[in-house]
Amino acid sequence: MTATRLASFAWIFFLLLGASAASATTYLSISDGDLSDQAAVVSRVKIVSVEPGPVSGMPSTDYLVEVEEVMKGDLPGSTVVVRVPGGVRADGLGLKIWGAPEFQPGDQALLFLEHGPDGNLRILHLMLGAFHAQRSGKAVMAVRDLSEAHRLQRTEGTEPEEPGVRDLERFTAWIADRAAGLRRAADYWRAAPAEAPSKPYEKYTEINATDGVPIRWFKFDSGGSASWRMDPGGQPGLGPEQSVARLQAALAAWSNDPTSTIRYNYSGSTTAKGGLHTPDGVNAVIFNDPGNDIPGTLQCGTGGLLGLGGPFYYTDTRSYRGKSYHEAVEGNVVINDGAECYFANNPSGLEEVFAHELGHSLGFGHSLDDQAVMRATAHNDGRGARLSDDDRLAASVVYGDGSFRPATPPPPPPPPPPASAPLKLTATPASRTQIQIRWANMPEETMALRIECQQKGTFMPLGTVSPEPTGTLVGGFKANTTYSLRLTAIDSAGKTMGLSNVVKVRTRK
Repeated sequence: MTATRLASFAWIFFLLLGASAASATTYLSISDGDLSDQAAVVSRVKIVSVEPGPVSGMPSTDYLVEVEEVMKGDLPGSTVVVRVPGGVRADGLGLKIWGAPEFQPGDQALLFLEHGPDGNLRILHLMLGAFHAQRSGKAVMAVRDLSEAHRLQRTEGTEPEEPGVRDLERFTAWIADRAAGLRRAADYWRAAPAEAPSKPYEKYTEINATDGVPIRWFKFDSGGSASWRMDPGGQPGLGPEQSVARLQAALAAWSNDPTSTIRYNYSGSTTAKGGLHTPDGVNAVIFNDPGNDIPGTLQCGTGGLLGLGGPFYYTDTRSYRGKSYHEAVEGNVVINDGAECYFANNPSGLEEVFAHELGHSLGFGHSLDDQAVMRATAHNDGRGARLSDDDRLAASVVYGDGSFRPATPPPPPPPPPPASAPLKLTATPASRTQIQIRWANMPEETMALRIECQQKGTFMPLGTVSPEPTGTLVGGFKANTTYSLRLTAIDSAGKTMGLSNVVKVRTRK
């Protein structure tokens, strides 16, 4: 941008034509069975061509694919278009969705698809529903690329790692059987090939735009700041006050280091909903994905995408300390609908996600430092927005004079506070319409337990019972149907004391 003294209307007009965007993707892992069950269509395809998406709406990329085999659902022809968010529109507006699947003509892939709100096919849960066909010796494997995505740990415990890699032929046969009603054990796993020796850890990374040039805010260099605003409703499950407090803590974590010029601050609420569709001059945190920026709805019991965040930036470049950068001009963080199931009674988890996404908006990529807030997997252990030495080094080098020096050796992180035994729920079918539930490990001062059932990704209350005795019979269910249940502990003032684990149970035939 060469003209800097324009009226606000003109500024936004030029911003649309001369800016691009980058974003980070946060997710909860999803099982192959749940992914297959949720998809409207599962198909093996060959990429024929790659074209920019339509000029209106979110910048996207259209992949024309040749249908090789359909394991589930129906497709309207032998070639179809699959639309993936991210790319450059014909009017020059670009958007980089970190983790969004990318293909080249001739690539073969296994895609889990859904119908988007515009009627076009799109990949279910973005990178979670896209498998690239990769040859390994005589076999062909189905491989996902999750390198640019940020994985959250589930609140109920540590997730097991995948046992290997998926054999493509066996995997597709297993999906076809499942779609036909035959559910069987996963027989498609193969031992993962030996990994090449990893490079020694050096430092943080920087996010690059599609042209390979990193991104930073230049307004800090002259004493300026970037003000952030929040959707006034706050994160469902926590409310406005908790949400604001956690955002302020995350902003302060990046702004308080004396060796960098970063100045992020909180400036109140906003009704701006531009999100990742269009820059609107507001750095905003938006909840419940009102613009449908994120494919699908998060369901904690199965998994999916939790949020996207990142900066819009000018396509021109400027230099800082002898290095070329795109200039960041606006940041946005969008939290998916359904995220209440993850963030309810987990404010430190929201604070850590805010800090991670704000780090991406500053231009920082993932770190190999296990203590960094910018590592690829969230800690979710109560630390919130605490930065590591590596995070602070990134801030000092990219936004300061590089004078920060990590401690040698780095001090060990403080141990997390001892956790009390979580509220535990068990459930068994009692009849065609009734389920027997029992509970244990109630938090102190629990006066009532609210029984909740998941409906369309959201837990809805069925009723409230006394915590004594430690079980009850719940009715009103449909026969031969699977339900996901949980309990919420409530004190005498109506305050939530804790959540139980989620239990799936099927009523009798």
